[in-house]
Amino acid sequence: MSTTLSRNKVQGLEKEIANIETDIGKEQQKMRKALEAIQRTKNFTTIKTNQKKMTDAQTKIGKLKIKKADKIKLLNRALEQLKKSEEKDNKKARETDLKHTKTITSELKKQQRLSKDLSNQSISINFESLPEKINVLFLASNPSDQSSLRLDHEIRAIQEKIRASKHRDSINLQSRWAVRSSDLLQEINEVQPHIIHFSGHGSSNHDIVLETTEGNTKLLSKESVTQLVKTMSDSIRVVIFNNCFSSGQAEAVTQHIECAIGMNEAIYDDAAREFAAQFYSAIGFGKSIQDAFNQGKLALDLAGIAGEEIPELYTQDGIDASNIFLVQPNIE
Repeated sequence: MSTTLSRNKVQGLEKEIANIETDIGKEQQKMRKALEAIQRTKNFTTIKTNQKKMTDAQTKIGKLKIKKADKIKLLNRALEQLKKSEEKDNKKARETDLKHTKTITSELKKQQRLSKDLSNQSISINFESLPEKINVLFLASNPSDQSSLRLDHEIRAIQEKIRASKHRDSINLQSRWAVRSSDLLQEINEVQPHIIHFSGHGSSNHDIVLETTEGNTKLLSKESVTQLVKTMSDSIRVVIFNNCFSSGQAEAVTQHIECAIGMNEAIYDDAAREFAAQFYSAIGFGKSIQDAFNQGKLALDLAGIAGEEIPELYTQDGIDASNIFLVQPNIE
């Protein structure tokens, strides 16, 4: 039995016992009134009537006390069960906290190992080939017939993290809102993004939710997304699908670009926002795509936000995300 059910049972029994005590008090009051009536009269009939009332009241009090004793026994058992349930819950909470701590410690050690490996290895990348500035195209869509998302909070969190990063001047973040499928070619041609970031809803069939001219839902299939990326892949290096059920799109587009990030199931607003913000923060500090991805997941754990296992990183065959840098990395 769960702690909540045990607590409800205890409260119910306490209420029943209180009601029994009230009933006993009523019967005792009847006895007192009957006794007073006997003491005030010499009428035989009145005396007999009130004697019967006293006897009836005594009988009811006896039965009520037995009932109360039974309820007290049940209450004691229920209290014991509640104590066990609470101890079990406390144990689970301690185990969860311990697991959480171990996970954080493990991830921090992993980050330290990666940083050490990076510092001990020569990075096979031509830094001179890195662009002075990378373009990030943030495509937001939240149709009126879908549940409301705080995409404005997501872009704000990303902007704040980029501004606080070392290479903030190397990242040009541009956003487009209420995106329609007809907008995509124009926006990509205009911005020439190195990163495309889709933000909004996704469907369980691996579709991206965009908008119609009326502001309603327009689905863009995985196949269409893949064809789009293939056709426009000249500048694109990473695509981030910060939408629910988007791992299918992410895996598919890596046929044509180096990396993509998708979500393997539904993801809540706060988790999507926290992950994305830290990902761009790491990019702004010169981290690799792999490190930025790892930091995004770790940020969820450190913030106590569920969903650390939802983001997935996919790469093209033969590509190592640890060797993909978009801005000048920090080499000590």
